[in-house]
Amino acid sequence: MKQTNSIFKIFTALAIGLSLFACNSDKHLTLSDPVQGQSIEDYVESQPFSGSVMMVKNGEILLSRGFGLADRGKNTENRANTGFLIGSVTKQFTAMAMLILQERGQLSLDDPLSLYLPDFPKAEKITLMNLLNMSSGIVNYTALPNFADYKYTELTPQALIAKFSDHDLEFEPGSKYQYSNSNYVIAGFIIESVTGLSYAEFIEREIFLPLGMANSGYGYMATNPEFALGYGDGKPVNKINMTIPYAAGALASTAEDLYKWHIALNQRQLISEQSTHLMFTPFLAGYALGWSISTNNKGDEFHQHSGGIDGFSSYLLRSDDLDYFVVVLSNDEDFPSAQLANKITSMALSK
Repeated sequence: MKQTNSIFKIFTALAIGLSLFACNSDKHLTLSDPVQGQSIEDYVESQPFSGSVMMVKNGEILLSRGFGLADRGKNTENRANTGFLIGSVTKQFTAMAMLILQERGQLSLDDPLSLYLPDFPKAEKITLMNLLNMSSGIVNYTALPNFADYKYTELTPQALIAKFSDHDLEFEPGSKYQYSNSNYVIAGFIIESVTGLSYAEFIEREIFLPLGMANSGYGYMATNPEFALGYGDGKPVNKINMTIPYAAGALASTAEDLYKWHIALNQRQLISEQSTHLMFTPFLAGYALGWSISTNNKGDEFHQHSGGIDGFSSYLLRSDDLDYFVVVLSNDEDFPSAQLANKITSMALSK
C-alpha cells in the first residue's frame, strides 16, 4: 500500500505542471481519504466532484459513470458518455499524429524546424523531437503577460505562432526539459502543412474515426447533446476560442472514448511497436511524447497526463504492465482530477 501511494503522489505532483493553462485545482482543494471498507464508487460519490470517471483493471470495468451535473442551470446529469474538454490530454493525440506521419515518410522527428518554419528564431537548432518532448527551449505562450488579451480571439496557427516567435529561446535545444504549450502549437501547424488538412480534420480522419471514438472531436462539440458546461468559481466560464489552445489542448472527449484510445495504444492499432516504444520513451524529467512516464518500485510503467483548461480539469493514467486504465474528467476547472485519480488508483491497485 505504501508503495502504491508513493508512486501516485509523484503522479499528482507531475500533473500540476502538465496542464494547458494555470488552474487552481490541487492548490486549494484537498480531498478526504477513503475510509476502510468504502467502495471506489462510494468514495467518488462522497467527494465534491462533478464529471465522469472510468476505471478498468485487467479488462474488468470497476467504475464507469457520471457524477454531479453537466449543466447546473438545466439540472442535466453527467454520464459516462458526457463530453468534456480534455485540455493538455490533447498532446498525446498530437504526438500520435506526428508518429503516424513519420511512419508514412511524410516527416521525420529528426527534421529541423527550419524545414517547416524557416523564419523561426534558431529553427535550424530545434528538431521536431525537441518539440514533442518539451526540450526545445521555446517560451510557453500561455505564460506570457499578453495571453489574456487574445484568448477569446480567433487566430490562425500562423498568427498564434507569431505571438511567441519573437522571444529568444530560453535554453539550448535538447539541454533541458521545460513544459511549453508552444511546442504543440507548432506541431499542429506542421501536421497541417504536411497533410493539407486542418489539424481537426486529420485527428478526426486518422484517429477518432478508425478507433470508433464517435463522441470525440475538436472544441466544444455543440452537436453533442451530452456535452458538459464548464465551471469555475461556481459559475459558468467564458468559452475560450478553441483556435488558441489548438493542437496543445483543444480536443474534447468522453471517458468511454478515452478507454477506446487506451485499448488502441495497448494493441498498437495505429502505429508500430517501434513507434509506440518511441512515444513512451522518456527524455528529460520523465517526459516522453505527449506523456509523462514513471515506474513504481516493481518496475511497472505508468503513462499519464493531466489537462486543465477554462471550465474543465482532466487526468488520464494507464499502465500496460498492470493492464490498468483510469480517467477523471471534470467540468469544474478548480477540481483536483489528478488527486482523485491518485486516491482511487491506490484503492484499486492495493486489492
